[in-house]
Amino acid sequence: MNSVEALAPLVVASALAMMVGVEPAPLAILVWTHVAIRLLHLGVYLRGGNAAKGGSVRTILYVSGALVTFVLILVTGWAALK
Repeated sequence: MNSVEALAPLVVASALAMMVGVEPAPLAILVWTHVAIRLLHLGVYLRGGNAAKGGSVRTILYVSGALVTFVLILVTGWAALK
């Protein structure tokens, strides 16, 4: 469920980024970075153990994904203002 919750802001920000004309290369870099972070997060979760129970590695990955989404929102806003 956590991955689905993190996906919605990324999809909305990505769609808006395409509509306002964000360059494809930075958009792709941000989206694929987010996807890679989420896959690592999933791997840690599926591995189990203390890290899967809310350990610091999983938290760092979750926050990193959220920061990438935030950067995408900033880039989108900047492109919209141009």
